[in-house]
Amino acid sequence: MSIGIIAVLISILVPAISSARNKSKELGSAVNLRSIGQVYEMYLGSSKGLYPASIPGRFYPDPNPHMGRATMGHWQASDLWSNLFFETHPWAEYEQMYLAPGAERDLSMQPVIITTFSSYRYSASFLGQPKIWSEEDFPATEWERLERGVRQSMVRYPSGKALMWDVEMPYIRRPLERDSFFNLLEKTPILFADQHVESHIPAEANPGVTNWATYAAHAHPFLHNTRDGVFGRDY
Repeated sequence: MSIGIIAVLISILVPAISSARNKSKELGSAVNLRSIGQVYEMYLGSSKGLYPASIPGRFYPDPNPHMGRATMGHWQASDLWSNLFFETHPWAEYEQMYLAPGAERDLSMQPVIITTFSSYRYSASFLGQPKIWSEEDFPATEWERLERGVRQSMVRYPSGKALMWDVEMPYIRRPLERDSFFNLLEKTPILFADQHVESHIPAEANPGVTNWATYAAHAHPFLHNTRDGVFGRDY
């Protein structure tokens, strides 16, 4: 009888303990995002309010020792944004900030052709002018002018516009649920443009604008393709 009671208690306690651990690590991820937000604020202070974006043709030091220095396409800065901060916040010293709790990267084992991704994604909305997401027709000759970082003063709804979010969540020990366009169906910590961090489900954000300009990986996902870019809001 006592063995049966113990078994029942274990079946109740184990999931509760696991859930508590996940919640603790989710809070750790939120702390990382707050730290990243401070890094962005420092950058904005030194760039006169211009959000970071890659410069065409420039080679950036890469955290992967096999890579040395690497260039990137304009929209790839959404995934490789940590390279833009290599001089002030090198990966070797700030790896715990760049990775969500439980995530690991063995840089020595990565092939030369693969660079290192953070657990967090930088919204493509901050890499292009709002007109890109306005559904307005404009000539292809304008693309070069529109593909550049925006200014902090352009963000109309800072408390509702996602700047960065945790796409990896390694502390959840199961495959993450996503919709057909790869939007997360899970609550994840999100850093907003006003620096507050709050958990939301990306798939429940305001519908984005279908946009092939930001390259195939970010053609459909919400948060990357907010209607009217930084003029719009996600929540």
